[in-house]
Amino acid sequence: MLASIRRHAALTLVGLAACVSFTSCSDDETDAPSYNVPETYTFDNVNYSGQTTRLAMLSEIDAYVKTGNTGRPLDAQKLKNMYANVNTPFTDASLNAATDKQLKNKTIESARPVFEGYFDAVAQASLLGTTPAAPGKAGILTTADNKPYLVDANGVEYAQLIQKGLMGAVLYFQAVDGYLSAEKIGPAVDNTTVKDGQGTDMEHHWDEAFGYFGAPVNFPKETEGAKFWANYSNQVDAALGSNKALMDAFLKGRAAISAKDMEAKDEAAATIRTEWERLVAASTIHELNAAKKNMADQAKKSHYLSEALGFLMGLQYKTDRQLTNEKYQEVKNAIGTNLYATTADDINEAIDILSAVYKMDSIKGQL
Repeated sequence: MLASIRRHAALTLVGLAACVSFTSCSDDETDAPSYNVPETYTFDNVNYSGQTTRLAMLSEIDAYVKTGNTGRPLDAQKLKNMYANVNTPFTDASLNAATDKQLKNKTIESARPVFEGYFDAVAQASLLGTTPAAPGKAGILTTADNKPYLVDANGVEYAQLIQKGLMGAVLYFQAVDGYLSAEKIGPAVDNTTVKDGQGTDMEHHWDEAFGYFGAPVNFPKETEGAKFWANYSNQVDAALGSNKALMDAFLKGRAAISAKDMEAKDEAAATIRTEWERLVAASTIHELNAAKKNMADQAKKSHYLSEALGFLMGLQYKTDRQLTNEKYQEVKNAIGTNLYATTADDINEAIDILSAVYKMDSIKGQL
């Protein structure tokens, strides 16, 4: 009888051991949440109207600065008012009415005086009207096909530094280092209380990050209306594959949050942060390649190099960025401060530094 009891106990222990080893016998086992990921960004209670408003503000600032290309004098104070949304500066009355929305307080703090300095500089250059630019002299550089660009004495087009720079210092920075951070989507953030038209706090923060990307809800199937980063993602997508990588991650992460799948949410956030940084680098290389193809046309060369410098700024604004401060400075030094003097070899050096850091050597020529 005692031997039988011992055999039964031994079998019981073996069975328990099997349950511990394979986890399939435990009553406490938790299955991963089951949920569907939609093909478009059409979830319940989505609201990123604040981001849409700020994209519209950036569009108006960009359009106003570019009127300087035609010889129109620019008002630095008007630009600063548009930046801070004070004194009803916008043509679109709805932007003036959005008094709680602005670009300035969403810009990474260290860059705010930089952009206000750009506003002063471009306004000063615009006072020369249609005076032709030349090395050491601000004015209008005109392309071979008669497109004018307002540049400073070094051939820098401030319109591009402002637009591309704010894409990095506001849109990219707010998304990757703001709304996709633990502070906004981490475990301490409420994901239970649903606010009508907005969702939970965690859902809303994720939506706001998506809003800064500037993509239509059915991107990349639909690219019409893609703005700023989504537009540039589409431009480099053939080589980089950024459209699907970023949109899939946005969709999966939002669905995961609603389904309380925090592991999948974290994976999606990490993907977006990595892929968006790669997009910034690829966009910089894209413009450097364009400049290299237009060495004989100084207006185009300056235009594309200025775009590249604006994009490059954004690579400073992510906490865990791949591009070190030293490498960032190497790229800037390669391009130089006098765009009249920048050579094709200089541009190649800048491209090579970026492509090595971001492992784009195989695609750098296609960007």
